[in-house]
Amino acid sequence: MKRVDTKQCLAHVLVCVNERDNPAMPCCHEAQGDEVYERLRRWAAARGLLARIWITRSGCLGWCHREGTTLVIYPEGVWYRGVKPDDLDAIIAQHLQALVPTQET
Repeated sequence: MKRVDTKQCLAHVLVCVNERDNPAMPCCHEAQGDEVYERLRRWAAARGLLARIWITRSGCLGWCHREGTTLVIYPEGVWYRGVKPDDLDAIIAQHLQALVPTQET
């Protein structure tokens, strides 16, 4: 067993993309979880931050039954439920944008 060095990690975002076998049960996959995940990854990749801001697909985070996609941001420990792709600009502005290094001119 080897511990993971997380010193370079500025934030870790877990995005539920859980898909349930029972179609009668709500799930984050059906509530655009994959799109939320992909948009966050594209945002981090476009800024060269995939090694510093970790975006991870997750199984059920326990809130699928409430309005859809759930995500959590660490180290803040902030949870969101019912996240839609249109919500990401606000989430990024509040939690991730400040982690983007400014370019000196």
